[in-house]
Amino acid sequence: MKNVFGITCLLVASTTVAYSQEIGVARFAEGQVQHTVYAKQIQWKPCPPNVPKNCEMIVLSGHPQKPDMFTVRFRATGDFYMPPHTHPKDERVTLLEGEAAVAFGEKATRQDAKEFGPGDYYINKRGSVHKVWMVKGAVMQITGIGPWEIHFVDKH
Repeated sequence: MKNVFGITCLLVASTTVAYSQEIGVARFAEGQVQHTVYAKQIQWKPCPPNVPKNCEMIVLSGHPQKPDMFTVRFRATGDFYMPPHTHPKDERVTLLEGEAAVAFGEKATRQDAKEFGPGDYYINKRGSVHKVWMVKGAVMQITGIGPWEIHFVDKH
């Protein structure tokens, strides 16, 4: 069965900067010259119900379901595992805190995964089947071009 991240992300898309018709060009209110999100002021929200447990997120800018640039953060509230899935567009990821690992292929195991720590960055190729593990407290930031979708691999 394929699940799409889609609509449920609308629930967490608050306090974000809007973008213009040109991809990656932000629109600012009259007199505004900067969009800021201070870490100490982030109000984490539960991840959508189609994402595994032990996860919170915040939309920092843009809107993941609109065809433009967006940035979101995910935080593991416990040990977190994202089962095999794909995205229709490249996924740019920076690990900000903690530890995470990524393995490619439906049958890949945790032992097959590449390890990432604070400051590490990677891009997952669109359409590639991958799995993600994060330890409690890990924070992952993803920037991409929407609409952003997660397609879980059929378990049949």
